[in-house]
Amino acid sequence: MSHSEYDRVMEAAAFVKARIPFTPKAGIITGTGYTAWTESLNQGVEIQIADVPNLIAPRVVSHRSRLIFTVINGVETAILTGRIHYYEGYEMNEVVRGVRMLHTIGCTHLITTNAAGGLNPDFQNGEIVLLSDHINLMHANPLRGVNEDRWGPRFPDMSNAYDKDWIRFTSEKALTMDLRLKTGVYAGSTGPNLETPAEYAFLRGAGADLVGMSAVPETIAARHLGMKVMAVSVVSNMCYPPENVKEVSVEEVVRVVNNSALKVGKLIEAALPFCMPS
Repeated sequence: MSHSEYDRVMEAAAFVKARIPFTPKAGIITGTGYTAWTESLNQGVEIQIADVPNLIAPRVVSHRSRLIFTVINGVETAILTGRIHYYEGYEMNEVVRGVRMLHTIGCTHLITTNAAGGLNPDFQNGEIVLLSDHINLMHANPLRGVNEDRWGPRFPDMSNAYDKDWIRFTSEKALTMDLRLKTGVYAGSTGPNLETPAEYAFLRGAGADLVGMSAVPETIAARHLGMKVMAVSVVSNMCYPPENVKEVSVEEVVRVVNNSALKVGKLIEAALPFCMPS
């Protein structure tokens, strides 16, 4: 008998639940370059993603392939180290399956990280940006098809896709850490090619401060589930104005993110107490 997507998520969640010591409150999905931060944490239970039924292990070289369960600042946390991307040829349900699994095992809050091209001339390479909104240019949506009412409504509202109170809380924490922080609108594209200079100019004109190839599907799926979401970008290369556009390699993107990853990790640690009831 064929399994529904709901069944696949439930099976993955049951496998994980049987192997963890607590019900996590916060879920984190790390992108490129966060190995140093995750390895600096108090290591709790670790599960290989490839061992979890129906979860797909990341194939991108700069992404790890582990589920880590640990307590950070008093908050029980699940960390999915690495993501899969729509550009790799996966279906959107597969791209967001990890988000749905995290929610099923107990996570009410989700933090995602990513590297992004900078479209706002006020941004600089290596800067940390909290997403305030997004523009979905992937021409695909993880909610397409028959709605799974057990997850959320047919037409979920996205006016507060990135939780404003959480952004405010985290921004205040950043001030006490003497950490420079920006907020901005993220344009999500399919990739895997980077945009042309004309496309960068188009995106900037449409109101985007950043452009990347992730974050958006995960946010849509999480909000459908009623999760509160915060997303953190590191500006990996400047894409606007046109005279700032230079050829960039994956190695350069990883290098820039690596240089900021520990700062982002400390910011996430400071942001996690928001997940606990006051």
